[in-house]
Amino acid sequence: MLLHPFDIFVLVAYFVSLFAIGLFFAKKQTSREMYFLGGRRIPWFIAGASVFASLLSTISYLAIPGEMLRYGVGLFTHLFAFVLVIPVVNYLIIPTLMSLPDTSVYDYLERRFSPSTRMLGAAVFVVMRLIWMGLILYTGCLAISQMTGWSMVTLVLLMGCVTILYTTLGGMSAVVWTDFMQFIVLFGGAILIPVYIAWSTGAGPTEWLALFSRAERTHVPLFSFDPTERITVVGAMISLFVWNVCTHSADQVAAQRYMSTASLTDARRSFVVFSIANVVLTLLLMLCAVGLFYFEYQQSEVPIDEFQRNIAQHADKVFPTFIAAQLPTGLSGLLLAAILAAAMSSLSSGTNSIAAVLSSVGPSSPSPNNRKLGGRPFILTSVAGCIGMGIAIIINYFMQVHNWGLVTLMERINHLFVAPLGALMLCGILFRHVNTIATLLGFFCSLAVSLMISFSGPLFDYEISFMWIMPVAFASSLMVSSVVAFLFPSSKNSTSR
Repeated sequence: MLLHPFDIFVLVAYFVSLFAIGLFFAKKQTSREMYFLGGRRIPWFIAGASVFASLLSTISYLAIPGEMLRYGVGLFTHLFAFVLVIPVVNYLIIPTLMSLPDTSVYDYLERRFSPSTRMLGAAVFVVMRLIWMGLILYTGCLAISQMTGWSMVTLVLLMGCVTILYTTLGGMSAVVWTDFMQFIVLFGGAILIPVYIAWSTGAGPTEWLALFSRAERTHVPLFSFDPTERITVVGAMISLFVWNVCTHSADQVAAQRYMSTASLTDARRSFVVFSIANVVLTLLLMLCAVGLFYFEYQQSEVPIDEFQRNIAQHADKVFPTFIAAQLPTGLSGLLLAAILAAAMSSLSSGTNSIAAVLSSVGPSSPSPNNRKLGGRPFILTSVAGCIGMGIAIIINYFMQVHNWGLVTLMERINHLFVAPLGALMLCGILFRHVNTIATLLGFFCSLAVSLMISFSGPLFDYEISFMWIMPVAFASSLMVSSVVAFLFPSSKNSTSR
């Protein structure tokens, strides 16, 4: 596909606006607190939108329609879990985060346990987020490459360099405000697709869902004792609950945004914004999927059973291919910008958060309010972004020989460390009697469980569902840590919370 000049103009204007935001905030970067927390003056709605845009990523934006086209509505039953997620995060986790005086959430691990625990948490986060950044760049560039024919390596370097530039210049303020702009673009893209399909086919969501139901894509088992059952309602809800609790307590990308708001009330409002946006955009992307299913079926003119088999084989490509082949000039550029937004918001957040964590590593020092910025954060931000680009190129070569779907790629690689890291933090919040040794043993047990379930196929010749990676690993860590601390209490155990 050769992009129309107007589509290219839309993309260039998007890049220029990001760079302009970075320049605008560059002159205000005078301290570590300003660079990494925006001076703790970020508006709560902007912070919530930034959390959402950062954690959504291109993987989710492209994988949600692909998942539904390939397997049906099963995965999306997890949205019911937000009824439990919101009170737990707002009243258990966020108050702890808002009490931290520094820019890194892992400072809590040193106060609660030991410097070695803090170093472990920081190291796991850095590795986890570098892999995440590589995955995000890969998926974003893959979609653009499929739509335009441009080289993957060229796209990785272009997107990566632009993102590193505005993030390095403007710090946290530039990141959250560009995230907000990307938040708007993401929603605009998700609304545009179903509106265009309804206009072009003369059919609406009622007809789309009727066809989807006739194709038997709406049945989801409530629960199963078979661990290889890919999706159940209960399993999906438990998985989303654990992911949210772990991510919003122990992931610097999310925690840093809550810490950048002015008060506990504002931080709680930010999480509500994240939750509502998550539910609404997921539903919009599901609507995109059923609309695409209907549109492609009308174009195929083959029996429904044959059509289902055909579309399942290339489900992850349907969304970007539709954008490239069907949308009129200008709208294609807008949707390309939406895919870029999903990738670049996550990449900018990852680089800034990694720099915040690494900048705080070392001996205790004065409050971040009293520290000059210096050149170290700029260097760390740039280096983190460059490593992320390198990982994206490696993943590109890996995926040329492995036929994993995007959801499988995300769940089995990107989520390896989520539960172990989250349990490391929550052991300190939930259990007063847990000591350093018990916590570390729980962490490594959780990591082993996470690896075994993620790669159960090659290890045990049967593949346990990715739904259980985080819940089982999380429960293993909490159980091991609590039992070991009870059996072998430490007289020097800290109970600072």
